[in-house]
Amino acid sequence: MADDYLYFPGCNIPYRENQYELSARAVAEKLGIKLHDRPFNCCGLNTEPLDEYAALLFSARNIAIAEEEGMDLVALCNGCYKTLRVANKKLHQDERLREKVNQGLSRIGREVKGTIEVHHILQLISERITPEHIVKKVRARIAPFTGCHAVRPSEYVDFGAAEKLVEMIKLAGGKVVRYKDMDKCCGAPLLALSEEMGISLARQRMLSMKARNAELAVTMCPFCQVSLDGLQVKAEQEFNETYDVPSLYITQLLGLAMGIKPEKLGIGENKKDPSAVLARVMV
Repeated sequence: MADDYLYFPGCNIPYRENQYELSARAVAEKLGIKLHDRPFNCCGLNTEPLDEYAALLFSARNIAIAEEEGMDLVALCNGCYKTLRVANKKLHQDERLREKVNQGLSRIGREVKGTIEVHHILQLISERITPEHIVKKVRARIAPFTGCHAVRPSEYVDFGAAEKLVEMIKLAGGKVVRYKDMDKCCGAPLLALSEEMGISLARQRMLSMKARNAELAVTMCPFCQVSLDGLQVKAEQEFNETYDVPSLYITQLLGLAMGIKPEKLGIGENKKDPSAVLARVMV
């Protein structure tokens, strides 16, 4: 199993959710996963509704860079993972499409040959982590939130993300909490159209988690974290309610269980402070 991967940062993580990258790099280092950096462009996700071919070219350039380096791509963002993986599979399977895309890429001296794969960081972590890596337990009632793009379209992207997320929560010592509409949208994609709708959906998820006495939420997607973490704070203010379900990235949760210091995991950058809960549940 390869240890070296090209890390695809995406747009959201470097500018708004740096704690995801910090915690992912810390956990990856402990597991012997080496993440390498290169100058990538947008994955194409936001372009896709307007121009599917242009979005494919965005992805193809990133894939071509990975092929030139001889390393598979790994993404932290569900949206980036979905977009790159779908593009990569289509370019693998459809020779005519690959020829058309390569004509476009030839203008910048690049070509897709079909020699690399695209992975989600959760997939790599779940394949390597063992009970021996766990030195502390996070004995909390935890609500998992997988997000949309790591499971749909299933014929292209599904690596069992929902099941893997549950497995990792249990490995860290958490008790998994099932709740209403846990597989529905977090609300973050609606923010560009209506902040009111986005906050409303985030509130619905938080109310469902609170109704099941969840102490923490855990996600694997930066857009879901924007909703469960940042919009939770806004919803509390707007609706004069208190949910008290801080949200962590799965890499933050596993990092804590692996004995990595909170500052290396970016815990202090979360909008909803989880320190009180963590002080109570970590053993």
